[in-house]
Amino acid sequence: MKKLFVGVVSMILLLVSCQKQETEESGKIPGMGNTPGQLDVKEAYVLPDGIHLVGDITGIEDPVAKTKDSELSFDAKCDCSYFGSGRYVRIKLRLLNSLNFPRTIFFPKGLIWQCKTTQYQHLMLCQTTWFNLQPNSYRDVYIDLYCINYGIPTPDQNATYKILGVTSSQVIWNFLTRIGWRKINYEMIRGTWGGWKGDTEVPTYDQITERLQDMVWNLTNNGTNLSAEDIEFIESIPELSPDEIPVMDDNSQYPEYFEEFVAPAPEE
Repeated sequence: MKKLFVGVVSMILLLVSCQKQETEESGKIPGMGNTPGQLDVKEAYVLPDGIHLVGDITGIEDPVAKTKDSELSFDAKCDCSYFGSGRYVRIKLRLLNSLNFPRTIFFPKGLIWQCKTTQYQHLMLCQTTWFNLQPNSYRDVYIDLYCINYGIPTPDQNATYKILGVTSSQVIWNFLTRIGWRKINYEMIRGTWGGWKGDTEVPTYDQITERLQDMVWNLTNNGTNLSAEDIEFIESIPELSPDEIPVMDDNSQYPEYFEEFVAPAPEE
């Protein structure tokens, strides 16, 4: 009888999931754009054992001006590192590794960062990013992200966030699958081919992040799917080589340690 009950429940959940995938449309994703409802995730994100968030995750004021000399001086003083991908939003967080060995922290693509209050945008990571924490040490990191609620103010230092989990939206995943393992993250661009602003063969970081942000807003706010030109642009972005891609194990877990990309601070 118990097995029969479990089977019925599983079938109901499967039918609900299929119905959601069939009915979800661009511009009508719960919690994104102007659509009411809760942000839906596959499961909650949990930091690895021994890794701790210290203090709040906050926005920073005027991330577009992040390359000014005064900002770089402040960053050098804070010993912050830069990761992720995004045009208009950058958040800051501090992590502690309480273990006696180094550990790599992975933030997967599709990860939703939910504002704890309603007056600021919710945020999303469009490419997996990772960085290393040394034994028994803190590290401050900046992460660029994409806004998923056009028209709502972008976060400043007064905005605080929680790491919610990976989105379950099929509309968004159609977009993320297109991106695949392309180099859209700051550290992947500056740490490998260096295409910050002068490479004529491939789009620059600014071009990538501005264009992808427009695509995200089209999906979350405007009800517009990817165009042929959008897909062509995504496919023009270089991909990571196989040895640069962290491989999951049979339990869908990333390795405990994997080399991070080393990239300098942003330039003007």
